[in-house]
Amino acid sequence: MRPISRLALLAAFMPLMFSGAHGQDASPATTVYETPVGKFTDLGRNDRGYRELRREKDGAVMVVVPAGWFTKRVYIGDPAVEADSFSLHTEAFLIDKYEVTNTQVSGYLDSLKSLVVKDDRLLDGKTPLARSHDWGLKIAEGKFSVQQGFEKHPSVGATGELALRYARWIGGDLPYGYEWEKAAAGPSGLLFPWGDAPADSTRANSFLHGPRHTMPVGSYPAGASPYGVHDMAGNVYDRCYWFETPEDIKPDAVPRMIRGGSWVSPHWANLRCIDRCAQPMDAAEGSVGFRCLIRDPAVLKAVGEGSRPVLRIHDDVDTAFKEAAARNVPIFLFLSYETCGQCDRTRAQVFTDKRFIEYMNEHAVVLAGQDPGDGHSDPVEPAEGPSVLYPGCRAEKLQATFDYFCRAVNVKVVPKRISEFRISPGQFALNPHLELHEEPDDMILIAEEHLRKSGDDPMGIIEQLKNAQALLGEGQSRDDFLAGKPAPKTTWQHVDAE
Repeated sequence: MRPISRLALLAAFMPLMFSGAHGQDASPATTVYETPVGKFTDLGRNDRGYRELRREKDGAVMVVVPAGWFTKRVYIGDPAVEADSFSLHTEAFLIDKYEVTNTQVSGYLDSLKSLVVKDDRLLDGKTPLARSHDWGLKIAEGKFSVQQGFEKHPSVGATGELALRYARWIGGDLPYGYEWEKAAAGPSGLLFPWGDAPADSTRANSFLHGPRHTMPVGSYPAGASPYGVHDMAGNVYDRCYWFETPEDIKPDAVPRMIRGGSWVSPHWANLRCIDRCAQPMDAAEGSVGFRCLIRDPAVLKAVGEGSRPVLRIHDDVDTAFKEAAARNVPIFLFLSYETCGQCDRTRAQVFTDKRFIEYMNEHAVVLAGQDPGDGHSDPVEPAEGPSVLYPGCRAEKLQATFDYFCRAVNVKVVPKRISEFRISPGQFALNPHLELHEEPDDMILIAEEHLRKSGDDPMGIIEQLKNAQALLGEGQSRDDFLAGKPAPKTTWQHVDAE
């Protein structure tokens, strides 16, 4: 096991740096939100800087996991092999801070009109929902109750059908596999919810480090995830769907995946955020529980947490030029150094400005290149893998793009004004039609001196991109491009400097 890296620490604390949150709010808000699935009370921010809301229907606390990219690891069973990873974007969602408890499940069962008690089983019609369990419900003599002393323990002895019905009862669902992993591993894709260090008796309830039975939810705060979600490793498994990317989603699927390990898990590999196992929907035993998730945009909007737009950034020169040429739109080239303050300000402010994002995503192509610069001896960016500074990009591709324009210079294509840009970041509006260039300078539609680099002028950059579009003629929106509509031809022509 390797210790948690500087990179992982940086990624874990980025939300705090930009949200201005420094731990639990001293005076939590008392705002109550009316949503399509019931009332939620705003509890302020947790000690990780993320919003929490109390679901009034059953008293559960939910954590807001914001929209954005995270480093998704590829599942591999052998823990000795380093897992590959890629950047995956998710929409915002709410997830239970703790697993649903026996008391909460009992409250749901009390609401059912067609519940049947048969021996030590609970059924809804012919569908099995739960069985009697020493750490869950006591089912006997035609009635049920929570086992004394286990009211705050995670619900066990419940079938997958009960878990799914409960989630729908509160107006949500069970997590998709990739949603659960993001909530557990955080933006940087940690090995365990708490980092890369192995489990111990303070972090997780596992077979080698616990009492060998369930514990009350939230008993291991040192093992909380970067978002402040508890018991994502150990105690009981969580039920999920087998969806590792949005492309995997099938509307008729049922949640047969279980994630996070449990008190029965002796090997640390089963506590990894990527680990997974399976459980039939009708199984009801003592190591599997569940937590709920809400991804409904109407609910998120009602509590003030919708999907935030994300800037679409290319990290590959060839694909950026091909798309921009096909659409006849300019390329906004952004060449940055890791230790450049102006680069930081632009990335953190202009690149997150809603107006800038909406215009660039629809009417231009953004191409980024990155170099460590003065930070080469201790870079934040990895040499390879998902980028920390440019979500959705690969670090090695960002470096290759920087090198294309600034080091491995093809003097027949790249103008010196780009390769030797004067002040970082290097910002240019580019002509994507390489086949029409008669000389390197034909690549530049708008030079760096016309694009303000102070991090405070998103609208000025947009206006210059509009000027660049005027030089190319009519451009095609990305929506029309994706719809397969014919693109306009460029009207740009080479003009002699004389």
